[in-house]
Amino acid sequence: MKATTFFLIILAAMALLFAAENYSYAGDSVIAEGYAVITGGKKDIARDKALSDAFRRAIEQVVGVMVESETVVKNFELLNDRIYSQTAGYIKNYKIIDEKIEGDTLRLKIDAIVAVTSLEKDLDSVGILMQRVGKPRLMLLIAEQNIADKPSYWWGGDSISLGTAESMLLQKFMEKGFTMVDRQVVLAGLRSDPVLSRNLDFNLSTDTALTLASMGEAEVVVIGQALAKAGPPIGETSLRSCQANISSKVINADNGETLASVSTNAKSVNIDPVSGGAEALKQAASDMGDKLISQILAKWQKRIGGTHTIKLIVSGLDFSSMADLKRFLKDNLRGVAEIYERSFRDGTAKLDIEVKGNAKEAAEELSNKIFNKNLIVVTSFTGNVISIKFTTGGG
Repeated sequence: MKATTFFLIILAAMALLFAAENYSYAGDSVIAEGYAVITGGKKDIARDKALSDAFRRAIEQVVGVMVESETVVKNFELLNDRIYSQTAGYIKNYKIIDEKIEGDTLRLKIDAIVAVTSLEKDLDSVGILMQRVGKPRLMLLIAEQNIADKPSYWWGGDSISLGTAESMLLQKFMEKGFTMVDRQVVLAGLRSDPVLSRNLDFNLSTDTALTLASMGEAEVVVIGQALAKAGPPIGETSLRSCQANISSKVINADNGETLASVSTNAKSVNIDPVSGGAEALKQAASDMGDKLISQILAKWQKRIGGTHTIKLIVSGLDFSSMADLKRFLKDNLRGVAEIYERSFRDGTAKLDIEVKGNAKEAAEELSNKIFNKNLIVVTSFTGNVISIKFTTGGG
């Protein structure tokens, strides 16, 4: 079994290496070739097999564009079972543009239209999208107040137990494969910063939330408040109507970009208002988790499928060199659509670059390049921000 798995992985790697020779991909239109051996003179059967082979190669090509080669190799068996086994379902339309017989082999070439949205959805369902964006670490900062309770929030340090809403959100995110930050790391950091600890309360500002995210090395943070209230008795019964309202937003911790924003509410009827409030909070949080995840994944899909903004922080730059730097970036970074100057102060420039690809790829392309006879040194990068400086002696 292990030998078979290893063999399949090697085949996947070889397929990626030779893909450029066999495929052509532009948007959702794919040119792919398929092959089949003619057995017993049955050309019609060989033709069907060659067509199925071309379908699979077309889908493999599109997956190769969407997903890094390392991820494809690591997940080959999963992709084979869940994606490649049903390739015909992703082909919206096709036409055969070439067909020939070479010895006992039938070879045909197709121009296929791929249902990219459907393919992306299925890739997401098997957790591939999370790997495509680098599996960002996520932190939950949800303050909660149930009926008859005081506001509770774990960053206050009094309790680290999960609230009802946060527990449900945690479950939702983990089911989708999100990596969660250990709050103990943040609490340890707060113990060493008593000034910050004293100023924390139920209502977190975005800046404070980003500070906490930095302590836990979270790349995505969910900030929110959950509140449950009890209404009057229903008629002449002892039943109480309880309502929960939750509002939250999701932001990138490195650049403050909003990824999602949702408000939900739910109602529950119970004799015990506290139990009713907890049930309403649970329902509202479940709804919120689904909506937040949907918005986050949609944002990430758009980033992968098109351009997204990378913030570039450049230290040691003369203002007179700004125009030269922008030309240099367009010439040396692949997929640059636009560059926007945001600020310049004390030799430090901040630019927003609309680019295809990710920050890691851009950082690798910039590293050790020569700009105006100075060597570019990448000092740091996150999912959305790159910092560089110049050193003399670059040639």
